[in-house]
Amino acid sequence: MSYMKKKDPIKTYDARWEVSDFNDNEVLRLFEATFGYARLIEVDTLVFARDARLGCARVMEIGIESAVKAGFRVIACFDPVSTPLSYFIAMLTAGSHPNTMGLSITASHNPKQYIGIKFTVPGVEAIGYDCGPLGGLTKVKELYHDNTYVQSYGGGGSLHIIEHPADEYIRYTMKLAGVKPNSFQGLKLVLDTFNGSAGPELYQALTRCGAEIFPIRLVPNGDFPTGSPNPTSQNKMDPAIQLAVQKNADLVIGIDGDGDRIVFGDQKGIFSAGFVMIPILKSILEKGPRAVRQKILYDPKVNPMALSKWAELNAEPILFRNGHSQIKGHMKEIGALAGAEESGHFYHKLPIGNLQVSGENSLYTILLFLQAIHNQKEILPQVRTMQDQIYTSGEFNYHFPDDKIRDSALQAIIRFFESQKAELATRSEDGIELEGTVVYKGVYKQDGLITLEKEWYSAYVRTATNEKGIIRSYISSGDSSYGEKIKSGIIQLLANEFGGVEVE
Repeated sequence: MSYMKKKDPIKTYDARWEVSDFNDNEVLRLFEATFGYARLIEVDTLVFARDARLGCARVMEIGIESAVKAGFRVIACFDPVSTPLSYFIAMLTAGSHPNTMGLSITASHNPKQYIGIKFTVPGVEAIGYDCGPLGGLTKVKELYHDNTYVQSYGGGGSLHIIEHPADEYIRYTMKLAGVKPNSFQGLKLVLDTFNGSAGPELYQALTRCGAEIFPIRLVPNGDFPTGSPNPTSQNKMDPAIQLAVQKNADLVIGIDGDGDRIVFGDQKGIFSAGFVMIPILKSILEKGPRAVRQKILYDPKVNPMALSKWAELNAEPILFRNGHSQIKGHMKEIGALAGAEESGHFYHKLPIGNLQVSGENSLYTILLFLQAIHNQKEILPQVRTMQDQIYTSGEFNYHFPDDKIRDSALQAIIRFFESQKAELATRSEDGIELEGTVVYKGVYKQDGLITLEKEWYSAYVRTATNEKGIIRSYISSGDSSYGEKIKSGIIQLLANEFGGVEVE
């Protein structure tokens, strides 16, 4: 076995790498480390699923062949499917094989040259770095670099193929949301799936629910001919919004390459995820006991105005860092009902049989949103009014030649905020590391209430976890000119002083 120890596919939330960076032996070594970890936590069954990304097929073939040789029961779906559907397959499998690990082969919203793996362990719990049994991906990384570790291939494994799982996923999700066929008659939707794997699933489901769908970039295509499949990047949803105007559609929905990142909007533009959560919370909180205040997680980019509206719905907003695996683990730990990241990730408690999983189901998110705006016609205009009251920059990303320059640029941004006399934090109120810097100016929190000055802004800046040399920034403000002024100050540092180049 030949592999380079300095290379490392393990990231904070998953494994992620550029296809050209790792050869077949190095990919095999990652799977061997994964199987070694699986043995340590008594896994006997592996679920493999993939999206439409071009690099998936070879990685999946290496993984399945080695897993069967290693003696595992392997359940595989060869059809390109969304990551939420792959989690659902793991949930179904866990009903008869509790010691199941899920391996979803995808690189999410990253450019086409990237590939990766998302992991779940028994209980369909997502793992990440320092997150999960025995440290989760920390243990996988340790085994990957351990020259003394050798995977045994005793044989005795088996392969079982699942075909066309989308129908059962759709039926389960519609029942969970309380949505019946033809419930959304009269709703006109533009659905932009960026040539990712979620398109066929969502089109089938929403058509079954009675909505009139105008699709764009619907056919799965791992070449991603219009660029990175990320609906939250600036201007990426413009074609869908233009189509909504042409068709007089009520709503625009965009979803990323593997189907776990969603944006919603109308003919005027895209809504912030914090405002999107308001109809979703109406759908789920109004069905529960009003006496119980439900915990809802949010990431540092959710704007303060939205959080104040959540509290009015009897939710308890709780700040947590970005991180798909970590946020789902924290949801389970504190008993949170749901969570949202401004990046377009939404999380829920998902019951199936004796399991209760904290995770993503994008179809469920969409159905809850549509249910609220269809049942109460005034909600969508209210969301638009709130959106029009604030400025959001969208996430703007700058790439630097090396991490040393990147880190110097980040420190300059921090000094810029300090000169504004803003409040900066790198930990939540509970002491949890936020893996970036949260910034508030003119925002005051007391006894669960939020007060905003006329000129306020919030920001979040961090280094990218899955891509090299990148700083990610996000700003929201109560005044567009004020927000643009802050953004311009940051870009002046990133681009002009440190030579950063804007990337998707």
